[in-house]
Amino acid sequence: MSEYQFYEFKTIDKPLSEKDKIEISNWSSRTNASNTGAIFTYSYGDFPKNVLKVVEKYFDAMFYMANWGTTQLVFRLPNNLICSDQLRQYCITDGIDLIIKPDFTLVNICISYEEGSDRWIEGEGWLASLASLRQDILSWDYRCLYLIWLKVITEDAFNQWSNIDLNIPEPKVPGQLKSLNGALRDFIDIFEIDEDAITVASAKSRSSSPGNTEDYSSYIDRLSHEEKDAFLLRLLENEPLLNVSLKKRLKNFVPQDGDDNSEKPRTVGEISQAIKELKERKRIEDSRKREEIRLTRLKKIEQQESHLWDTVELLIKEKKTKSYEEAIKLLQDLKELSVHKNQFDAFCKKIENIKQRYTRLPGLQSRIIASNLTEK
Repeated sequence: MSEYQFYEFKTIDKPLSEKDKIEISNWSSRTNASNTGAIFTYSYGDFPKNVLKVVEKYFDAMFYMANWGTTQLVFRLPNNLICSDQLRQYCITDGIDLIIKPDFTLVNICISYEEGSDRWIEGEGWLASLASLRQDILSWDYRCLYLIWLKVITEDAFNQWSNIDLNIPEPKVPGQLKSLNGALRDFIDIFEIDEDAITVASAKSRSSSPGNTEDYSSYIDRLSHEEKDAFLLRLLENEPLLNVSLKKRLKNFVPQDGDDNSEKPRTVGEISQAIKELKERKRIEDSRKREEIRLTRLKKIEQQESHLWDTVELLIKEKKTKSYEEAIKLLQDLKELSVHKNQFDAFCKKIENIKQRYTRLPGLQSRIIASNLTEK
């Protein structure tokens, strides 16, 4: 398999300057930076810059993937609009790292598999969807961060070589894990997050998320005239993320109902055990359904059993390769039926009879042997 690396950088709050576009375009002869971003693809060689430094200086989001099993998503967040302590609770694993600078913080989500990945996915198009998760984080919706925590921590728990502490408590479970938007669905897909783990996690998730569903308009009158005028002036100046700034200010007026995490948090061990139990229940149910389908199929075969034996004889007498193959398929069905009815010995006698009557048909004989019809 050839090497494949894909980098996409994107501005969200403001466009790149002409000077920045020229500088970024000079990094590769095959890239022309636009007002809102740049894409770099490599089948050999590497990106010539430190990606985190590039995001720090020029961009608000970056997506990277390599076909050897590394996927990375980086967001740059203004420090005046976030609470780093709330973000940090999801960063006790190798999957998420916070890089805090004086004016902004980088959220670096990176998953890499030592044994690589057998998936081949083109990188283009993913960031267009995933970029909206930055706005979610700024609006106190931390579902993507929790999902990466869940992925890494449970995969470590299932790894027999890991020394993870199963008593690690679960961080705050975001609301609306049972109602995921398109960006989160793409996030789950690209980072290969286990659906059973999400099902278990969502059992403790509220049906609403205060950061997204609160009616902040009812608190606007709490602002002074001076504040309202200031926000209007900032709007006229096209200040980036002004809606987030206003919501953050209005959030101070929202009555606090107490600690949403008053219930004792689950441990990693408890979450992992619940996932194992869910998978086992699904395995049993899938097995039951497959057996039900198999028995229904065998019942239909049994109803046509005499006719199928007659059809086998007619197909053999046609002395054609395609007919032999169709006959073998029917015989395999009849074999399965005979095993189910404890009549396999009788079935084998019929096969031996066919072999003896058609000794001059080597094409048929070889197919009977190759299909192991007389072996359970």
